[in-house]
Order: sequence, then structure tokens, then C-alpha cells
Amino acid sequence: MTWLRILAVGVFVWIYLRSPIDLIPDRIGPIGLLDDLVVLLAFLAWARRQLGGVTPQRPHPEARAARTNGWNPYRILGVEPGAAPGEIAHAYRDQMKRYHPDRVADLGEELQQLAHQKAVEIQRAYEELTKA
Repeated sequence: MTWLRILAVGVFVWIYLRSPIDLIPDRIGPIGLLDDLVVLLAFLAWARRQLGGVTPQRPHPEARAARTNGWNPYRILGVEPGAAPGEIAHAYRDQMKRYHPDRVADLGEELQQLAHQKAVEIQRAYEELTKA
């Protein structure tokens, strides 16, 4: 589905680049190609994000401080630092399936509390990594 969306948008970008109607007319010279270059670069950046490409991320200062205190959201979700957003979301779903409190509702109170605590940690780790 992602490839189909990228292909469809790519066709529209190609039509815009080939069209004589531009924001800045091509007959002006090198300046006329500026809008074409901007559209092309924006499309490439968008396509990279759609494919889950690595984008530089700076962790929030609180997140850095929390990691030095033993809190590591990557370890909680079971992914490597710098993982793609799609990989983080997949790991989050897998961990929540495993530790969701509803899955242990028929077990003892102690296991229910443990599952709830683990689900809260997983949620916090996911929010921290997607917010960064």
C-alpha cells in the first residue's frame, strides 16, 4: 500500500515537473527551476519518511536524563537505538499484546498488577520514542 501511494504521488510530481505551468516559469532561466527543485526534494523527503527511513532525532533532555538513571525505552520495547518509526510501532504492539492487563485478567492479583506496571512502562517508552 505504501509503494502504491508513493507511486501515485510520484506521478503527480512528474506531471508537475513536466508541466509548463509552474509557480515560477521555467523560461526565466535557472531561477525558474527553483520551484521544480523544491517540489522534487520535498517529494523525496516525504517518500523516505513513508518508507520508514531513518530521520535524525534528538532525544528530549528529560529522556536523556532518564536513560542515565537506568530507564531505557529502547530496552523496554526491545529495539535498537535509532530504530525506524515503523519498527518502534511494531515492537510496541507486540509488547502490548504480551503484557496487556486484559490478557491476565483471569490470573492472580499479583500478576495483574505486574502486567499493569509493565503495560504502563511500555506505553511510556513508546510515547517517549515517538515524541522525540
